[in-house]
Amino acid sequence: MQAFAHCPATTLSGIRYLLTDIDDTLTREGRLDASTLAALERLEAAGIKVIPVTGGCAGWCDHIARAWPVAAVIGENGAFAFQRQGQRILTTWWEDEARLRARQRHVMTVARQLLLNHPQAALAQDQPFRYADVAVDHCQAVSPLSQAQIHAIIAGFTAAGIQARASSIHINAWQGDFDKARMAVRVLTETFGLDRMQLEQEVMYVGDAPNDAPMFATFRHTVGVANILKHRAALGWEPAWLTRHGHGAGVEEIADALLGSHATIDSGH
Repeated sequence: MQAFAHCPATTLSGIRYLLTDIDDTLTREGRLDASTLAALERLEAAGIKVIPVTGGCAGWCDHIARAWPVAAVIGENGAFAFQRQGQRILTTWWEDEARLRARQRHVMTVARQLLLNHPQAALAQDQPFRYADVAVDHCQAVSPLSQAQIHAIIAGFTAAGIQARASSIHINAWQGDFDKARMAVRVLTETFGLDRMQLEQEVMYVGDAPNDAPMFATFRHTVGVANILKHRAALGWEPAWLTRHGHGAGVEEIADALLGSHATIDSGH
């Protein structure tokens, strides 16, 4: 990872889509600072589309699509995408909704068995608001689990043929061939009409945790906020650049650089 300050101006000036994780990327300890929200508003005003890509639940994503200055939101690690159109929310499902829900029931059966073996963990408090995945809390509302415990739970899901990845707060588990990156590419190409060259040149992704690795591996321009360093050993694939600041302040750092580069282009310099 190189310092984000070294990201070339020519790269920054070409970015039209900023995709971002939410938990511990935009937020710190679950809170979104007003200055970070203001940075998202400035990006929107400048014509840079912000698309959160999160393991967060459908209930939360519905609110984000309606109330935040975003072009769309991808939730539950790629199970769906929401886009506001007037007062309506349009939903893009990775696959048939009924099939997703049936698979979720199977994953829940496995999760409950794993929780019997790992009583320190618990289902995430937002589980009732999830459409497709199951989230196991490893440090949000429970005492933090060790890395060995987290890896053991993930291994338990994997042994049952279930995908599982750890975010900074949850272990998200699901059945299906979707993930953050696959749905992001689908949304960018099918909803926003980007071609392969535009995916390479106009998209930047920022994240903080191991479940962001598919995005880091898929997109050319990727950034980790500074707090990603504590997860470095578990990433599997690193972002190209690293911000000086952590959490939302790191995203604000990115926004300032993008807006500065676009302002320079617009002024003709």
